[in-house]
Amino acid sequence: MAVYSHAQNILNGTIESEEGVKIEYATVRLLTPDSIFVAGTITDTKGNYQVKVNAGKYILIVSMIGYKTQSMPVTIASEKASVPLIKLQNENVMLDAVTVTASSIVRKEDHLLIHPDEKQTKHASTGYDLLNNLMIPGIDVDRKAGKVKTFGGDVTLYIDGRKVDYREIQSLRPKDVERIEYYDVPTGKYANDVAAINYITRKYKAGGYISLDANQTIGYLAGNYNAVAKLAHGNTSYTLFGGYDMKRYDGINTEGEELFHFAEQDIRRLTSTLDGNVKTNNQYVQLNVENRNDKRTLVGKLSFVRDDEPDNYNRNRLEYEGANPTIQESETQETQRGLKPNLNLYGYFNLKHDQFIEATFTGTYTNNDYTYSYQENNYKTFTRTDEDLYALFGNINYGIKFKHQNSLSGQLFHFHNISMSSYSGSNNTWQHLWTGETIFFVEYSHQIGKKFTLKAAPGFSNLQYKLHGAERVKQFSPRLRARLIYRLANNQQLQWTGNIGNTFPSISTMNNTTQFVDSLMIKRGNPTLTPAKLYGTGLIYGLQTGRFNLQSMVNYSRGKGVTTSLFYEENQKLVQSYSCNNNANIWNAYLSLSYKVTNNLRLKLDGSWMNLNCRGDLYEKFNSLSAKAQVDYYLKDFAFSLYGKSKEKQMNIDLVEITMPACYGLSISYNHKNLHAEVGTESPFTSKSEQVYEMTQNAYHYKNNLTSRTFQQTAYIKLAYTFDFGKKTNRSYNNVDRSINSAILKAR
Repeated sequence: MAVYSHAQNILNGTIESEEGVKIEYATVRLLTPDSIFVAGTITDTKGNYQVKVNAGKYILIVSMIGYKTQSMPVTIASEKASVPLIKLQNENVMLDAVTVTASSIVRKEDHLLIHPDEKQTKHASTGYDLLNNLMIPGIDVDRKAGKVKTFGGDVTLYIDGRKVDYREIQSLRPKDVERIEYYDVPTGKYANDVAAINYITRKYKAGGYISLDANQTIGYLAGNYNAVAKLAHGNTSYTLFGGYDMKRYDGINTEGEELFHFAEQDIRRLTSTLDGNVKTNNQYVQLNVENRNDKRTLVGKLSFVRDDEPDNYNRNRLEYEGANPTIQESETQETQRGLKPNLNLYGYFNLKHDQFIEATFTGTYTNNDYTYSYQENNYKTFTRTDEDLYALFGNINYGIKFKHQNSLSGQLFHFHNISMSSYSGSNNTWQHLWTGETIFFVEYSHQIGKKFTLKAAPGFSNLQYKLHGAERVKQFSPRLRARLIYRLANNQQLQWTGNIGNTFPSISTMNNTTQFVDSLMIKRGNPTLTPAKLYGTGLIYGLQTGRFNLQSMVNYSRGKGVTTSLFYEENQKLVQSYSCNNNANIWNAYLSLSYKVTNNLRLKLDGSWMNLNCRGDLYEKFNSLSAKAQVDYYLKDFAFSLYGKSKEKQMNIDLVEITMPACYGLSISYNHKNLHAEVGTESPFTSKSEQVYEMTQNAYHYKNNLTSRTFQQTAYIKLAYTFDFGKKTNRSYNNVDRSINSAILKAR
């Protein structure tokens, strides 16, 4: 690694074609010798460029659509340094249209291309850290929970074009990331995603490493510990992962009020928590084998995950008001365990004439065990459920590029689940459910002049599912994804999007099972639920400049036949079941911007608004406004990050209004060579943070105020260290899906 001084020097030069024509808007980037982005710019109308950078040794890379990319080493030792004239060779292969700016964030036709700079890479130890440091407009990164979201929902994560789980990015080493692609309106192989982020990594062929990391929470008992060992030889690499996480705290304290509107009388129940305990742990192990060359990539993964919640206990004080007012106590005990082996096979093949084919197969078996017991004076209920769940997934993608930047692609997906569950205790039943869905898309992209691009992806969904004892449900639905892109300028773009789709209910709701929750409540599935039809349209505007980046969106969506909870009275009991006779209209808007004040100081601001109107079996109106701010400052080996988020209201699928408290936090990290150390705190000066859940229907109303040690004043310590041996090799990502899926109807 070269040593750089703090004085800013100027590097300049000129770019032209083989024919001697000056090339404007060519991208010029400076990278360190180990390929970390430092600075960049574009050429002016005369093909000239100028970059301010510290003295040192760099790699200069010049690229432009229609020309071959060139790179060369440069050394900057004086205040002004010149690079000899660079002539770019013509490239016969047509590339995707691209607009460039003097920034590490570049707008290409169908995505943002982000080159992490030296500071953003150095002060990150995981893929989540790196995304957080990049401050991509429209992206919200929760490093603690391991989640990445955009306003439309969860972002699907990929590494080198391969779909991975959200937690898998935790083991990705930032210095191995060459660039990141953010598909804000996904098309092609990403067409089935709300939004997609693809990490492009550097490729090494020899060596290995052992990596250890630990994250310990202060304030309550919680920890996450992982180890990775990798060996690479030639085109093949072998990686072994293992990890353990655990959590233990006093549970969630509830101060709640419920109103039961029965035909004979109304009953009011007040609940307050006296005692509680939550204990969870998770373990995983996985072996990856990967073989890669210029023409194809082959990957095999075998993993085993165990998830256990052996102790989830609550003791509450209940006060009943009505015809027979009483005060008594209740005890609830809930446990669940899941075991899941998983096999995943992946192949990507480059074909002749700008064609590719990609295939994925995943097979999973899960054994779930769930118990629930409740006691209130003389009333007792107990349920134990044992489930065997088989899940298969297959996907084939094909693509071809034509002249004039046009392209054609096809995607075929198939999802298949088989669940067999046995319920024993207060209700003895057996359930067998299978679901299958096939989705097919054909997408065509066509360039219209210099300013417009039209992308259309018609397709269909063929959905079938059957519950034992009930009739098979079949639905064939057309699907459509379309967008029109208008390039206002080199650094501005306006997009219109339109979608037609469908979705089917959660498999845990499609059953004829009954769960006794407490002395007044029963939970029951609904085997007659049908898929919902979805329609949406929106406008997205993006602006990228040297230090300022902005994205804004307004979107309207409509759901017909949306599944929600439905409460009704039955024999002086309240039954919670599910209905699909509801239509929802939703308006969304957001504004997100980031600003690079100096090389060391970065800012990001986000604001969002949502309006929901639901009619049918239920009637609900909802409005929400929220804002978030992030400030990062880099000082040599240290990084300081401060964030704040306003109080936010959310609405879930059961039309429960959730009020999340305002929060803020601070973290300080130290990064030197292979060591990363970080300490942080959340809401250090707030004594009581409270979440509020409220829902109103004709037969039932409740409002719960929840407090828990998990969202109070907390702190954490994080340590990570990597031992490299042999030649450098890129760090593999922990692609272990640690989630446990289930079709069990759970009491809570």
